[in-house]
Amino acid sequence: MKKDMSIEEFKRRHGYVINGIWYPRVTSIVDIKSKPALYYFYANAENFEAAQEKKTKAAQEGTIVHEILESIISGREIIVPPEFIGFKRGFENFLKEHSFFSKQEWIEKRIKHSNYRYSGTFDILAELDGKFSLVDIKTALEVYDDYRLQTAAYYYALNEEPFLIDKTGRKIVLPKFIEKRYILRINQIQVCEICGAKKYIRSMGDKIKGGDSNCNHKFSDILDEWELKEFDNPEEDFKGFLACKDLWEWEYRDYLKEIGYL
Repeated sequence: MKKDMSIEEFKRRHGYVINGIWYPRVTSIVDIKSKPALYYFYANAENFEAAQEKKTKAAQEGTIVHEILESIISGREIIVPPEFIGFKRGFENFLKEHSFFSKQEWIEKRIKHSNYRYSGTFDILAELDGKFSLVDIKTALEVYDDYRLQTAAYYYALNEEPFLIDKTGRKIVLPKFIEKRYILRINQIQVCEICGAKKYIRSMGDKIKGGDSNCNHKFSDILDEWELKEFDNPEEDFKGFLACKDLWEWEYRDYLKEIGYL
């Protein structure tokens, strides 16, 4: 393959250094998989630059949503921008319907799998409905199958080496093994009072789903929408992740050989 970046830039883009050892990142590995929805997104954009700008806004939105949720979990006060109030309500309504306990040291920590040699940063570990669970937060319009691969990688790393790593490299030992893995999808929406169409309020641009495309929509005030999706069969999903890892290593083999990873 043709190298289009320096080794240091490759390492920064695609992995983490943990205790002096470089590991590829889970999200980078999973990105090797074909994503039809992403291709559709690019095909419908004005141009590549416009699509990239939307992706950047989506990433910024995700960061803010995570900060809001983290503040609620840790009991820290935070001023929520009005344009994000639906996400806050969604998480609060989720908490009303489920038994949930987490704490600051279980939020957004790095993990690694020494045997399969990868790393990543999960969103939340929590006692959820009586089970010690991995909870990944998404603001997408639906729960995609690709999330199974990502959460399986975290699940196996955490159960292989049941500790977390904070920014200083300090180990945080977990009380027990991970029992469940979930996606918690949170959105803010407006619903058409005429045809029932949903308008998803997004920083990257609103999206209308369902209803009658010919309707002169009359949308409601901002509401919240949340969905908790459990993934079963982690063994099958982990095999899929390792298949992605094999292909990823082949794609970037020249960089990885130079780094000494291969």
